[in-house]
Amino acid sequence: MSYQIQLASVALPEADLDVFSFINKLRQDSGGLPPSASLQRFHDALLALFPDAPWSDSHFAGDAGRLAVTHRRDEVVPHVLYLAGEFGLAVVDNQTGKVHRPASYQVVLEGPAPGVALGDAANRLAALMNKPITEMLALLSGGRRKVVKKGVPRSQAQYYVDALKERAGCHATLAAEHDREEYPKPPPPNPAPARPAQAKRAPAAGGLSLQAAEAKSAMPPRSREPEPEPYAPADSGADARLFMLADGLRLTVFATVLYLVSAYFIRGLAGWPRGMLALVVTVLAMAGVYRLSKGAGSNIVMRILAMIFIIIPLANILVLLLLIRRGKVALRENEVGTGWFGASYDDIVRLRGGSTGILPSTTIGLIAALGVAGLVGLGRQAAEKYIDAALGSHPQPCAIVGIWESSKLGPNGRVLMRDDGNYFVLPLKGQEDKVKQEEGEWSVRNRNFVWQVPLADKPWMKVERIETFKLSLDGQTLTIFEPKSMGLFTEWRRAGAMKSARCGFN
Repeated sequence: MSYQIQLASVALPEADLDVFSFINKLRQDSGGLPPSASLQRFHDALLALFPDAPWSDSHFAGDAGRLAVTHRRDEVVPHVLYLAGEFGLAVVDNQTGKVHRPASYQVVLEGPAPGVALGDAANRLAALMNKPITEMLALLSGGRRKVVKKGVPRSQAQYYVDALKERAGCHATLAAEHDREEYPKPPPPNPAPARPAQAKRAPAAGGLSLQAAEAKSAMPPRSREPEPEPYAPADSGADARLFMLADGLRLTVFATVLYLVSAYFIRGLAGWPRGMLALVVTVLAMAGVYRLSKGAGSNIVMRILAMIFIIIPLANILVLLLLIRRGKVALRENEVGTGWFGASYDDIVRLRGGSTGILPSTTIGLIAALGVAGLVGLGRQAAEKYIDAALGSHPQPCAIVGIWESSKLGPNGRVLMRDDGNYFVLPLKGQEDKVKQEEGEWSVRNRNFVWQVPLADKPWMKVERIETFKLSLDGQTLTIFEPKSMGLFTEWRRAGAMKSARCGFN
């Protein structure tokens, strides 16, 4: 009867009753993925100890693995438990129902190694960690103990301790983080029993050999992956959850950028593209938030709440920024570096399992960006048509007729634009000394104001001045650009209406 053992390179549920259903689903989700780096190193170490492969069935894919030990069980199982603890793997014993969760360790820096000067150790440690030497001197002096690495398996923690001693001349120790059982290193296994030699048979006619092919191990081939460098991520294999987190974070960043771009342009758009633009960026933000929240481990209620907040103005920007920060922190806690757009392309490809090509976030983001650009263009065309209709063909459009306040006059005066083509610049009562009165004629020609202002010394003569302007969609704002200027403009805001026979009360 075989002894069934299951392994996982991810954290298991805290409740043992939930472990078997979790690990079964983990095996189903892993499918044909290559084994994670920690499972691959476990396999290499176990196969080196037991080259005769005393198991009838084994399978390692993604974050899940299993062994069916058929003989030498008393030797194999202690080594499985010890190596699993070394590489941070959880072990599920199908026979006893016991769940063996791995202990994690901290690397505690305690000062220079015996016989190494403080300055020499600080200089070497600064080069290793790429930190200022003054900071390393403060770290190593005074007999202080500093945790420089935490939450790592025993083998990786020991690797960091040895690297600090050999490459930086520092003394470091291990400290267990969890109150979990630690399995001592078992004695080396006995040599594998000799197998009887198979008799050689003569080749059959036609050159086909009837000799039995050499038995092959059911486990994957040995890994040639180099040891990790200090302060580098230990696991370089696929991780479906972290891939969803990293890709969702990237998509959320794209959505935030497009949301801000759309908010800048949307007030200048008209017609159906305006509503469609709002819908596109909202759906994009919801998709990014959902994937990021799911990858970060949020439950379904929190994911739905986050998506609801996306449709609330101002709150949506706050939610997007908070989730981006949370996603970056979660990736860093799993030793995945982040930049402006989250994890790098290479890291996301690694988390996906090494499959290169366009990422889902890139595809969705590119389609959304092209859609936003197209909708902005259509919306601006619709806005231009709307403004053309509002201005009409009359030289004194009703959209301009009325009382305006100007950024040049400030709160001290107003500009009266009458429907008969006359305009007046008048001070408010009590502000006559601050605003100079002016009057003349105005008209609109090809989206330009044409002003005719009488000369002060020759009022029968008028000077013509032409200025371009831009009318807002709501008709409440005018931006007048001064001719031959470097971007200088005057902002007008509608301050009131006047009675007009042609325009009504405008």
